[in-house]
Amino acid sequence: MKSVYFVLTILIVILSACASGNVSPSAGNPPTAAVPTQPIVQPTVPVVQPTVPPLPTPVRVTPSPLPSPTRVLPAATATAVKPAPATGQCQNTYYPVVAGASWKYQVSGTSSTTFTRSIVNVRENGFDDQDVFSGVTRKGSWRCQQGNLTMLTPGSSPAVIATGTQTNFTVESNTGTTLPANLQPGTKWTQKIVYRGQINTSGTNLEGRSVMDLSCQAIGTEKVRVPAGEFNALRLDCSTKLEITVAGVPLDITVSGSSWYAPGVGLVKSRDSGEMGVTEIVLLSYTLP
Repeated sequence: MKSVYFVLTILIVILSACASGNVSPSAGNPPTAAVPTQPIVQPTVPVVQPTVPPLPTPVRVTPSPLPSPTRVLPAATATAVKPAPATGQCQNTYYPVVAGASWKYQVSGTSSTTFTRSIVNVRENGFDDQDVFSGVTRKGSWRCQQGNLTMLTPGSSPAVIATGTQTNFTVESNTGTTLPANLQPGTKWTQKIVYRGQINTSGTNLEGRSVMDLSCQAIGTEKVRVPAGEFNALRLDCSTKLEITVAGVPLDITVSGSSWYAPGVGLVKSRDSGEMGVTEIVLLSYTLP
């Protein structure tokens, strides 16, 4: 089983402003009237004091309250915040569904190669992904339902794709779930896909029909170290039975192994063994927009 995960870097920017002021009107002293120092011989004339208008009432302006201080994350802390996974139907802790997310893997064992997995399109209730090898591309489509993710198109193992084998199938039936929501140690699930179509290998097209039975169980959290880093990842043990009929010739294949998924990151490692031998995949690097 192959799955991928996606996170958004959160940047908090806060702008603060404040305004304050006081208006303090001032007033002058009224002029003092002159008083004659010599007695007046003429008939007494009353002294008239000039009229002084009342002082204006001071107006008090209340300063605007300062906004409450808000903590701004330092750059080092902000960059450490993991991107947020997709919301709604595609939200899954172990599969960050983010358009543009990509993961680069190293394949060893039955073949030696690298490939890049990416999410090319996200819908409200599903998404499309692809694996790009050297000259070979696998495309897939998924359905999302309350965090349960179901692969709608049959996938091929990296060991098969690396040999140049391409498939073009139509799904006849698809039941179960590829990756459930709310995974916990002890969780069990299954998926069964029946599909028919063409297999192109070495330039030859062959008609085929396949039945894939997937049975998985979540085991527990383990520490895993790969080139991309060290992760506390959830281990999933899966067994896949393939009933393949190509050009009228039946072939039964059983593959069993373990995969490790890190929260908010995705698949970090897998190791499968079967009739084709042992295949190991490790995460080299990843990008979550």
